[in-house]
Amino acid sequence: MTNEGLAEALEQLKQSYGDVTTAAGGPGQTLIRIKEVGLPKGCAPGSTPVLLVVQDGQRPQLYVKGGITLPNGRVPRNYTANQVVGEEWWSFSYSFSWDENAYTLVQFVEASLRRFAKTE
Repeated sequence: MTNEGLAEALEQLKQSYGDVTTAAGGPGQTLIRIKEVGLPKGCAPGSTPVLLVVQDGQRPQLYVKGGITLPNGRVPRNYTANQVVGEEWWSFSYSFSWDENAYTLVQFVEASLRRFAKTE
């Protein structure tokens, strides 16, 4: 993602979610922290902090805080703890097509979190 594209994406994230901060990660990497994003109806809790890791030329990585349960009360499958920038964040497996030239980071966040609407 170009610097201009990233600046535009950050503005869109702020418009959608309010409290959004950034930090530099490793080389070519930007860390974007969103204070709260709503989860699908029936999930507990109803929202979660989100960490996006944007790396030049790669699909973004999305992490959430632990403790999320699905609408059926179960813990999602393939939901694992990771250390990211010295803090515990949780990743999960969910596949959908992604093209940074066709979709926004807001759409990426929303599509990723729809995974929690699936009961399993």
